[in-house]
Amino acid sequence: MAIFNTELMVKTKVIQEELEARKLIERAKDVLMRKRNVKGDEAYRWIRKRSMDSRKSMREVAEAILLSEEL
Repeated sequence: MAIFNTELMVKTKVIQEELEARKLIERAKDVLMRKRNVKGDEAYRWIRKRSMDSRKSMREVAEAILLSEEL
């Protein structure tokens, strides 16, 4: 039973992290849509391409976009 509970806790943590990443990516998309005057799918593709080119996660790219917006 303890193993099952541990597995559930791990799965919950993973799902929470994925949800947080999606929220950050959505916010970064909004920033790009506003600043670059592009549509949502174009902003998403830009984040995805930047992620692949820089070998960073989409979450890291989104965080960088949001940080630059704060400046």
